[in-house]
Amino acid sequence: MRLVLASVITLLFSVSSASAQAECLDSNTLQKVNNNEINYMLGRIPPAFSDAVADKKITFKMHVADTGTCKVNFEVTLPESDVREANLLLAADPAKKIILFSQGYVLPETTALSAAFSVEPVSLQINHADTLQSGELGKLRASIEMMYAMLTQKRADIDEKAQNNQPWSAEFRQQQFAKCSKQLESTQQASTACECQISKTSAIASERQIRYVEYVDSNPYAQATGASRNFAEVKSRIQLACGLKKTGS
Repeated sequence: MRLVLASVITLLFSVSSASAQAECLDSNTLQKVNNNEINYMLGRIPPAFSDAVADKKITFKMHVADTGTCKVNFEVTLPESDVREANLLLAADPAKKIILFSQGYVLPETTALSAAFSVEPVSLQINHADTLQSGELGKLRASIEMMYAMLTQKRADIDEKAQNNQPWSAEFRQQQFAKCSKQLESTQQASTACECQISKTSAIASERQIRYVEYVDSNPYAQATGASRNFAEVKSRIQLACGLKKTGS
């Protein structure tokens, strides 16, 4: 009788354990892990990435890798045009390619990327080893970040002869006006001078391009590439024409 009871208890324990494992990452938990990872990438990767996500050019999919485990597969599908553009940019700079590859960085060569990693079901924390550059998720993150850093820097290069056909939103114009009023002095009425700068700048650059420039200017590593140097000269000429100069200069 004791042997039978022990067998029943063992069986119930096994069933309970299997059930707990199966529920390690239920659909709601999996969705939270997926959202957390997307938000992490949006917060870290340069803005050309978030724009591609907003345009629904990038898709994400996450599913349990093995039934009854806390391991998942994360799949990211990138736009073919972005993958191609980034690889052409790197191919045109062999020295940079050698340096980056020697540091373990590689660009995506296909549109479909995937990584498997383990998740702690209570805290939803990803296994630290999986986030390192030697781990699958770490490699995926670094690869996408490198790609969109290059694209952001390239798109921050704005020519003064360019034409912008995408009007700035009222909110963005207001943000730029506030920055102008705070950072610049005017030799004439401040509001008129700032409106002048906004008018001339919006004629050649979109909101997104300005955000790319601002990202490059705020990031020492991106700034060192000289990506926004051309637009800096254009902006200086616009400010001069509008009677503006940096505060305190």
